Amino acid sequence: MYTTILWDLDNTLLDFNASEKYAFDTCMIQAGLTPDDTLLSLYSQLTRSYWNRLERCEITKEELLAQRFVHFFKTAGISGVDVTVFKDSYQRLLGSVFYCLDDSLALCRKLHATHRQYIVTNGVASTQRNKLRGSGLAALMDGCFISEELGFEKPSPEFFRLCMEQIPAFQKKEAVIVGDSLTSDMLGGNRAGIACCWYNPGGVPAPDDLRIDHIIRNLWDLLPILGL
Repeated sequence: MYTTILWDLDNTLLDFNASEKYAFDTCMIQAGLTPDDTLLSLYSQLTRSYWNRLERCEITKEELLAQRFVHFFKTAGISGVDVTVFKDSYQRLLGSVFYCLDDSLALCRKLHATHRQYIVTNGVASTQRNKLRGSGLAALMDGCFISEELGFEKPSPEFFRLCMEQIPAFQKKEAVIVGDSLTSDMLGGNRAGIACCWYNPGGVPAPDDLRIDHIIRNLWDLLPILGL
C-alpha cells in the first residue's frame, strides 16, 4: 500500500536525547561547570517549550536559537558564561555524534531496495545534515526536507506541500509519515492528508483528537505495515 516513507529524524531514527546529553555535558565542562542531570532536564524542558512555540509559529528559528540558552542560564541562576560560545559549541557538538534507535540504519538499508525514503525534520540544517552523513543514513535516503531550508516548520501544511511538490510522482495514498512527535509528525500528517504511523516506544496512550493510522513500539514493526 505504501511506497513512500517520510521519516522524522530526531528520536525516531536517531536518539536525539543521547546526542543532546553529550553536547550539553561537553559544553558545561568547556565552560568550567559541572555536568548535572538536573540542569540537563531543566534545559531539555525549556528547549522543548521553544520548539513547541516554533511549531505553532509563535517564534522564529533565529529567536529559538538565540534565546533558549539565555533563558536557561537565567533560570538556573548561572552567570559568567559566554552564551554565544556555549550556543555555537553545543550546536556543533550536537551534529558530531549519532546513536541509531532500534538498529534504524539496518532497517533503512533493507527498505532502500523496496521503498522511497525521505527525511522530514525541523532541526537545524547543518546539524541534521552532519548527523545524516555521519550515521550513514544520508546514502539510503531519496531526499531530505529540513524546515530551515524550506522556510516552514512541521506541522504546517506549507512544509508538506513543498515536500510533496519535490517528490517525483508523489501520491498521498501511497505515503506514510513515521515519527515520534504528536505535535509535528502526526498533526502534520493529518493536515497533509497522508497516513500517520506513530513511533511510540513508551506505549503512551494515543490521543483522541488526532488520526493515527498505525502505532509501533519498535521501528521494525513497520515492516508488516509495509507488507514485508
